Amino acid sequence: MLRRVFASLGVLATIAIGIWAAQQHLQDPPLQQDDHAFASKLASNPFSANDTSPPIDRPWMPTIDLATMVDRPDPAVLHSEFLPGGFDNGPGENPPSPQVTTVDQKLSVTTDNPSNRKPADQSQTKLGEDITEQVRQLNKNASWPKGFRSGSIELIRNHPAQVQRDKNGFVIKLPSNSPIPTPTVYNGRLYVSGGFHSRQFFCFDATTGEPVWSANLSDDGPSSAVCDDDVVVFNTESCTLFALDAKTGKHLWSHWLGDPLTSTPAIANGMVFTSYPAHGQVQGASHVFIALELKSGKILWQRWIDSDVLSAPVAVGDEVYATSFAGTVYRFKQKDGTIVSAHRRRATSAPTVVGEEIYCTQRADIDKGQNIKQAAEALVGLNKQSHEKGLFAALRAAPYLDAKIQERSALQKQAASLDAANGFAGGAPPAANAKAAAENVGVFNVSTMQNFQGSRILYFRNQLFSSMGDRLVCVDPATGKERWQLAVKGDMLKLGGHLAAPPAAAGGLIVLASCDGNLLLIDPDKGTVRHSYTIKHPVRSQPAIVGGRIYAGTQDGRVVCINTGDPQLTGWYTWGGDMSHTNAVRE
Repeated sequence: MLRRVFASLGVLATIAIGIWAAQQHLQDPPLQQDDHAFASKLASNPFSANDTSPPIDRPWMPTIDLATMVDRPDPAVLHSEFLPGGFDNGPGENPPSPQVTTVDQKLSVTTDNPSNRKPADQSQTKLGEDITEQVRQLNKNASWPKGFRSGSIELIRNHPAQVQRDKNGFVIKLPSNSPIPTPTVYNGRLYVSGGFHSRQFFCFDATTGEPVWSANLSDDGPSSAVCDDDVVVFNTESCTLFALDAKTGKHLWSHWLGDPLTSTPAIANGMVFTSYPAHGQVQGASHVFIALELKSGKILWQRWIDSDVLSAPVAVGDEVYATSFAGTVYRFKQKDGTIVSAHRRRATSAPTVVGEEIYCTQRADIDKGQNIKQAAEALVGLNKQSHEKGLFAALRAAPYLDAKIQERSALQKQAASLDAANGFAGGAPPAANAKAAAENVGVFNVSTMQNFQGSRILYFRNQLFSSMGDRLVCVDPATGKERWQLAVKGDMLKLGGHLAAPPAAAGGLIVLASCDGNLLLIDPDKGTVRHSYTIKHPVRSQPAIVGGRIYAGTQDGRVVCINTGDPQLTGWYTWGGDMSHTNAVRE
């Protein structure tokens, strides 16, 4: 591919930019300076207020209201009270008391709480626009590719990963040193992407970390994997869906779908669900949602959608759901792709389906008057049958979804470097439809799109849990009242993105991984930390939890396995808990 030819040049350019950025960082204005003056400087160059070089040419970047920088959220919202440091506690030791806020019976705790402010668009407290008929018409008599060329793999004889073991587990250091998405555990084995920079995929013994097999791939950037019927399936950023024999790594089938792929596949009922770019072929749609036969890779059905799938499809019962980066929530029949519903609602996370309710987070910008809007997010619920709103709760400022704020973060600088090394030095290609992602969830690089997990809601013991920026929030789904919130350590503005991955659940506890390198076991009723583990490496992906072991992929190319010694901590096999990404808790 042509972009590979320029990858080396991109790396050199990124190194030069990194040196320049480090120099500029010393001159960057403090975040507490006069925001109006700061915004006027940003108007000429969004990368740095003191930068005198020409702006970076990103023609696909959206025009974002500078009010999101002019009038930032309250410091109490942006800057969490930090959790106590240390977190070296092993199993059985009492951790330091966390800073937990028990929310009053009224959401309006103070007049400055963003929960008191009105969303900029009052319709955002509703369902959003029902576009089911438009999507049906878009797909009526439509055409799609009838076949794809294959990728290729080569099994590696000398396993390149380094494994260090001790009594508390093991650490696998992978060659790429790049972010590792959520590992997957299946039939006693651990399946791991080599990272965004890597063209490798790995299989280890889940108990010992002993290498089983590894493969060189024809494309780089493997996603998290899903497994069923002895088949392991994953996407690569560029640009192939692979299916391998889970026991041996043998190549079963693959499809070069398009460049780039920024979601993780799902498996259900012998089918694989994923999406791919088909930019410019149909007006109003940039991507295709596709279902394939697991064993053979045979195409079963395809449907046009407005942008790539955010995080991953979610398969529940006989239906499959998907949130697009543009914020549309789609619902299809698994068997034949019948379009059940489509709602354009600025959703910011993959859906969680519980009985007749569909839960997700939603962009709901705050109106601060004088035509000033502030990025905000809320938890919402939708009844599957009536399509009526059942929940709108936990509305809060969301700088982690604001592309202008994210532009200045450490996460964005890492993303620019990762993209350049993969041949995207000039930014994400038009086929990615990164504009949709930037406008809705604040990410606009291929790497941050692929790794975006958002504030996905966990339903556990009749409570909703969500990592909203710099805190874990617990909400009563019946009343919408916040029961408690737990602050997550870190400077959200400087680090960028969410400070914690979406919560998982196992053994009656919430398991939370944070980008300061801590894994927390949290009481779901009180919000207190029962145990904590320091892994000393940043984590932004949800961990897997099986057989008393917690498996976390780090931002610097490692997989850390912590043996907690508690066999009740189990049942969370991959991102979203299972191979269908349902977020269902198994107790």
